Amino acid sequence: MYTTLSPCDMCTGACVMYKVSRVVIGENKSFVGGEEYLKQRGIEVVVLGNKEMTGMMQKYIDENPRIWYASPTVVTNLPSTQR
Repeated sequence: MYTTLSPCDMCTGACVMYKVSRVVIGENKSFVGGEEYLKQRGIEVVVLGNKEMTGMMQKYIDENPRIWYASPTVVTNLPSTQR
């Protein structure tokens, strides 16, 4: 599976359930999902660390903090003044 960001819990579970053998992640600076769980299940995880993707995600987060931080997974990182 190829994905821009680290997979969320639901996508991680789908990778395990459907026996995906490798997950290639464009960047994982914006969000780290179930990478360790995938590895524990014997799934190869490749993080490309693509700087262009990291920059695009940071730009999106900076311009849309209320949308990005609406996820319960990342809301704890939002400054209290923006919640």
